[in-house]
Amino acid sequence: MKTTVSQQEFLRDAMRRLDMKREAFAERLGTTKRRLDNWLLPIESTGFREMDEIVWKFVREILENEKK
Repeated sequence: MKTTVSQQEFLRDAMRRLDMKREAFAERLGTTKRRLDNWLLPIESTGFREMDEIVWKFVREILENEKK
């Protein structure tokens, strides 16, 4: 499922809504802070890494469960 929101915007919004810093958010996702940092880079950056679709879905589920 593709979205018009950039990966960077999506992750920053999720962290804001969950009131989490990078370290805590990375831990919640079960990844390293470095990997999260790479996901947060602008797409033009050489260090940018695209998230797998499963990560998008996982973050959406986390956000959905936080609303309940």
